[in-house]
Amino acid sequence: MTTYSLSEIVTKASTLPTREEKIEWLRKTQSDALRTILMLMYDKRYEWNIPNTSAPPYTPSPHVESHGMMYRQTRKLRYFIKGYDGDRLTQYRREFLFIEMLESIDKDDAKLMIEVLMQNPPAGLPADVINEALGLQLPETKPTEESAQPKKRGRKPKNG
Repeated sequence: MTTYSLSEIVTKASTLPTREEKIEWLRKTQSDALRTILMLMYDKRYEWNIPNTSAPPYTPSPHVESHGMMYRQTRKLRYFIKGYDGDRLTQYRREFLFIEMLESIDKDDAKLMIEVLMQNPPAGLPADVINEALGLQLPETKPTEESAQPKKRGRKPKNG
């Protein structure tokens, strides 16, 4: 059996053409690590203990075929989420551990991990597909009436 990297799984799932193919692919490749990163990426209720507005400075791993490392490293994610083990660490230590993790995993998995950190889900993979495929309960983002309507440009009229 081939072990796919988590970035390969997410990328392929987001590019498959049909909903059924996406669900089948996610079910075929499911793992605890995949569930964890998807929960952290999609569920805004998880709050990070490290800055998550941009990618931290790190050196991508030069090792080829290190895509299995992310499966082992996902257990460290509890140090970076508020309310878990990392609350006892200093900010410097948390950030150092996160950068160390990014540098130890495959470069594509590191890019995926940054997207997880910034909670930027891939466009072609809606939460309802993940919920059905993996049995999760991710909040489904639906456009509000205000955001569904295009914004009007210019000033508001004085009489109105």
